[in-house]
Amino acid sequence: MILLGVDIGGTAIKAGAITPEGTILREATGPTPREGSAVEIFAAAAALLQSVAGDNGGGHIGCHIGCALAAGLAPLAGRVLASPNLACLVGSTPRSALGQALGLDQTDAENIALENDANAAALGEQWLGAAKGEDNVAVLTLGTGVGGGLILGGSLVTGATGCAAELGHVLVDPQGPACGCGARGCLEAMASASAAIRRASAAQLPPADPGNLPLLCEEARRAPGPERELISAIGRDLGQGLTAVLSILDIDLFVFAGGFSAALDILEPGIRSGLDRGSTPQGRQAVRLVRAALGNRAGWIGAARRALPAAGYSQT
Repeated sequence: MILLGVDIGGTAIKAGAITPEGTILREATGPTPREGSAVEIFAAAAALLQSVAGDNGGGHIGCHIGCALAAGLAPLAGRVLASPNLACLVGSTPRSALGQALGLDQTDAENIALENDANAAALGEQWLGAAKGEDNVAVLTLGTGVGGGLILGGSLVTGATGCAAELGHVLVDPQGPACGCGARGCLEAMASASAAIRRASAAQLPPADPGNLPLLCEEARRAPGPERELISAIGRDLGQGLTAVLSILDIDLFVFAGGFSAALDILEPGIRSGLDRGSTPQGRQAVRLVRAALGNRAGWIGAARRALPAAGYSQT
């Protein structure tokens, strides 16, 4: 048996073939057609899936496929409700669209497993990555925004409408900056890579360009100063946002993914300071903070895992 996974993101589509035991067989990456239609995007995803299917192609390609999308999904209808970076996908039905692009019959198309990209990343890390073998873990993706995925008792938590574990929209400061969701002071508005750049610019710290965020972090590592103070403040906001998760769910492992997770070593003191403000001593002392291990593979790997019914990842 071969599992196929594809992760459709705002700038890139990643796909791979993997065995149920976790052996990666083939991988492929291609650009997301940014100016294209939903049909063109799913056609590009289908082409990558076919390229990694190998001898498992042809009539059998539809048996075990998982698809992760940077989008909010209606879990039962399988319809895209929102996608900030791929607006053309809103209203589409990825199972039928991807199935048609692959030439699948209706039954095989309906068996395609769909998942939000952050949830898929959480599954990937829990299967083969930094949270391997852990039954209770929260995964946060620190990038342009802050995404989240939550696994409890070995099962992915999606909630009644598929919107559980939106950790980026935990409230940190009601008087804080506006968030893209319409609220103010969300974790995403306070501690994402975009927020770090905005805060650095407001503090008149170089660089004000997102491509140079690693340089700001290097300055923070190098010596005490305003750069380190800023990273510490961001870490405290991040930790304060996580206190709600810790207090309600008693999670003892947080995995950080995304580009800004490279700064976890200098964010961690601030994160722990923020956790100290709002969680019980026994809870915060047990917390482990680790960086994700799968990189940009996590989404397609988690999507492939979702396609295996025997995996036990029933939606909760």
